[in-house]
Parts: sequence; structure tokens; C-alpha cells
Amino acid sequence: MANNDKSMSEMSPDMQSLIKESFHTKEGTMQLFYTNEGDKPVRKLLVNMKEDANADDFRSVIHKSIQHLRSHNLTSASLVLDDFPVKGLLKENLIDHVARTANLSSYEFTKYKKPKNDIFEHLEIVQNEESESEKFQKIVDEASKITDGTLFARDLGNEQADVANPQFLEEAATALSQENPAFSLRVIKGKELQELGLNMITAVGQAAQWEPRLILLEYKPLSSENLPTVLLGKGITFDTGGLNLKPTNFIETMHMDMCGAAAVLGAAKAVSSINLQQNIVFALSVAENAISEKAYKPGAILKSYSGKTVEVGNTDAEGRLVLADALSYTQEIYKPKTIIDVATLTGACVVALGEYAAGLFSNKPELQKEICDAGSEVLERCWAMPIYPEHTEELDSSVADTSSTGKGRYGGASTAAAFLQKFIENDVHWAHMDVAGPAMYSAARGYMPKGSTGFGVQTLVQFLKNQNK
Repeated sequence: MANNDKSMSEMSPDMQSLIKESFHTKEGTMQLFYTNEGDKPVRKLLVNMKEDANADDFRSVIHKSIQHLRSHNLTSASLVLDDFPVKGLLKENLIDHVARTANLSSYEFTKYKKPKNDIFEHLEIVQNEESESEKFQKIVDEASKITDGTLFARDLGNEQADVANPQFLEEAATALSQENPAFSLRVIKGKELQELGLNMITAVGQAAQWEPRLILLEYKPLSSENLPTVLLGKGITFDTGGLNLKPTNFIETMHMDMCGAAAVLGAAKAVSSINLQQNIVFALSVAENAISEKAYKPGAILKSYSGKTVEVGNTDAEGRLVLADALSYTQEIYKPKTIIDVATLTGACVVALGEYAAGLFSNKPELQKEICDAGSEVLERCWAMPIYPEHTEELDSSVADTSSTGKGRYGGASTAAAFLQKFIENDVHWAHMDVAGPAMYSAARGYMPKGSTGFGVQTLVQFLKNQNK
């Protein structure tokens, strides 16, 4: 944080007039020019931001500015905060948005390919309230730690499935567990998974080279009498669709079908970094939905951990199966008041909302609103979606307690959520975040990159922070 610099408003009237005459009036237009301050040559980037800009507009301007500077091989800059008035936002809100956007803006998955431009390294925020510098610096530090969790999730999601298999996710959780003494780790796999009766997780992963597993990363900074919140992520490391095979143009991005698990691990990293004082279980239900002579079959009847029997309507509706067993197990073992699952669950949700928002389902309207509000605070859109009685009725089966899929093609996101709700105890507050759209972008949009976006990390952390208020 810095406390002084020469802003646009402090330039001479003649200079301001000259700039305005030559500056294009289209909103978002940028112009890099060279001048002197005393005997020192400086570069300034002028940005035409609309007068009634909101938080989204502000973040967009910050992102575009960083990309413009990168295109000129510039990797650091100072931003004069007072030049960016945004209605309805306090200075601390502006600083938080700048810090988050700067950290996320120049992300590229560079493990296998050199980036076109150098990564933007440093954005100094210049503001005039010296007495508030320490407070503002804390905002920057926390925003950076939280968005580091988003970057971590992006990297996990972008890694290809021949590397990012179930063992890879276990190793990522193991490494994370060593970063904070409040963490402890348990992994259930192989014979133990079957002996415990986690049969649906077992079935989904039984055709793969890598055995399925339930990864339980416990974060317990408080005493055991404080019951934990459970965050559960779907971790299908590659989804062929199983015997209901996915077609070309749909299967190619299925290494990102574990982005729900990536978001939960990213949230764990962020929570640990900011030392949040709340007991949380970060659970990952992990499998590879592969094809072999061992693959589970359409029409199979599986006995779930809860004891309910499930008729497999389609082997490409595997995510709900691994989640359902994990939901039942974590409720029994940890007795949480609140459990939130995050999953790239249905194409139907993408049809409904596009890639622009997550569908948010819940058995408690107040919880649904709290999560949607948390998403709004960090500019991750979540849209409240319904589970009507008719959605549940569609899951009726003539041969088992329930079918895993609905009877028709309509309302698929809601019937999937209705299936998960069957495994929730009456006194548990549950929410399901279907991130199939915003977790994996088909093209870059602003500071959200093509591929794995890390969507959900900031929403989950903001929700948890709000619970501590």
C-alpha cells in the first residue's frame, strides 16, 4: 500500500483538457502515454470507466488494465484508488476487489506451455488515508490468501486426467494437511471402502486403474464440542460416462469433472491461510468413471451407505452416486448442522443458467439465501433453484427404493438435487451447488480463464466468514 501519487484529478486543468480531447469516449477505452513528473519519466495508463460503474465494472476495468500493461511487457504498476469512485462501495471494498482481481487476472496454466506475456507481478494501491494503511494492508493480505485458494483450485482442475487421478488428489490433500497443525487427514479406499458399505463410490470407480476413495480433510482449530460444517466436493477425475459413453465434443473436457473437489480443496487452503476459527470437514468423494469389463452397468441396483437401494438410470449420472454415499457417511460420523456439496453435476444446469452462474439448491431457504448472498459479495453468481415434489416423484423406481435419474429430459438439475436430498437427515441444513457451468469455461471472460476457473472457493470462504460474524 502506498499513500501518495499524482492522480488524474491532481493534473493541471490544461493537461486534463488535452487528455480528454484526445481520449476516445467509448467506455473501457485505455490509453498508455508517457510524461514527466519533475525530472522523472513516467508511464500512465488512462482508463475511461463509466460514471455509474458497479463492482463488476470496476473489476473488469482492473483486469483489462492489467492485460493492457502485460501486452506492453509491463509487470508492475501503481493504481490511484481515488481516481476510481464506484457508487455504493466503501474504500475497503474497492481495495478488496483490486487485490482479488490483481491476483486472479493474469492466471495461465503454464505447466506445459510458456505464457505469451510475462505474468503481472505487482500492483501497488495508492490511497490518501495514511492512518488507515495498516487496516487496508490486512484487507489486501486476506484477499490475496483467499484468491490463492482459487488459483490452487484452477491448477488442480486444469491438470489432465492421466496426471490428476484419484491418487493425485489424495496427494494434494496430504500436502495441504501438512500446512497447518489444525488439519488431520483420513482416506478411505480399497477394501475399507467396501467393508464400510460405501458401495456407490466403489461401483463408480471399480472399472478404473486407480481405486476410488473418500478423502476427509478435517480442520479443527476449536474443541470437539463445536460441531463442524462439512464441505463436500465431487471428484470424478475423468468421466467417460461409463457404459453410457459420452460422445465426441463432450468427453474432451471431462478431466474437469473434479472441479467441485478442487473448489473444496481450494477453500481448505484459503481457510488455513487466513486461520479461520471454525471447525470444518473438507470431504472429497473421488473416483474415475472409466470403462472396462468391471464397469458398473445401467440398471444395476446398488445398496447405498444409507441402506437405500438405488437403480442406476444412467452410468453417466455417476456424480450423484459418489456424493450420496459421502453425504450419508459424513452426516453419521461428524453430525454437522450444515453440509454443502459442490459438484459439476448436470449439463441441465448449464442449459438453464449458461456458464454464468451456479445453481443453488437447498432444503433450507435461509441457507440458500446466505450462500447466494456470499457469492454476490465476491462476485461469484449463485442462483436459487427449486426442488419441487414432482422432481422427487420422477425418481420413483419399480425395482429399488429410488432411481438415480428422472424419467425424462426436463428439469435434470432439479431431479439430480432431489436425488441428493433423499440422503439428507431431517435436522441437517443442506445445500447443493451445481457448478457445471461456471467451474469450467469454454472461453475466457474477464479474469475468469478458459478451462478451470476455481469457481466456488471464494463463495465458500465468504459464507464461512459470515458464519463467524
